Amino acid sequence: MQGSDIYGIMKHAGVTHLHYADSVLTSCTFLEQGGILSRGFVEDHGLKQSSQTSDELAKKYGIWHSLFVPHLDIHDREGQTKAPNLYGPALFVLDLDILLRLPQGADVRVTKRSPAYWYDSEPDSGRWFENVEEVAKSVHFGDLHKMLSIQVPSGKFNFPNRRARIILDDPQRQVLSGENAYTHAEDRLKAAAERGGVGVSIERRKCPVGCVCSSKYATWSVPVVDFYFG
Repeated sequence: MQGSDIYGIMKHAGVTHLHYADSVLTSCTFLEQGGILSRGFVEDHGLKQSSQTSDELAKKYGIWHSLFVPHLDIHDREGQTKAPNLYGPALFVLDLDILLRLPQGADVRVTKRSPAYWYDSEPDSGRWFENVEEVAKSVHFGDLHKMLSIQVPSGKFNFPNRRARIILDDPQRQVLSGENAYTHAEDRLKAAAERGGVGVSIERRKCPVGCVCSSKYATWSVPVVDFYFG
């Protein structure tokens, strides 16, 4: 499907932004390379990225070179417990109109449910909406399972105007070096953006009432904090 078709549907549903969350390490790679990269692209080019529990599924189901961009901030999920996004604490916030700027040859698909809930014997029609009409009837704001998957020929989506906006969690913890995790992560992201010639805006996350991220982060071991923020 075309990005312009999905743009209209998402806009009608009240969506204003798309999102991509990852570890600080992987996010630094994005900033150095000037765009969001598929995990397949990073692997193919010998770049740095943190492992994810979904990696084997992505390879098995042929989505290793796709970019999954939820229409809502998973950390601040609608109607559910607000908690850390386990894909990572660095959230790239992308204007919805990136769907109108996709490079030639890009393909946009929408999942019927998260790939974590796919099973091997089902057909593609059980995993993906097959046309624009199906998407328009089924997508509503806040449904985490209806994720956009963007596949561009190069595996890379450049930051528009070489600018990136990041919302960064503050775990109020330290990384292995003893540094404050938020300050350490912010410094690394800014340095990576400078190397990549990207103008970056980094905002400290302001958690809404009811968010449990501070209590969750308090239970993490220092090596786990370092994995995400180091």
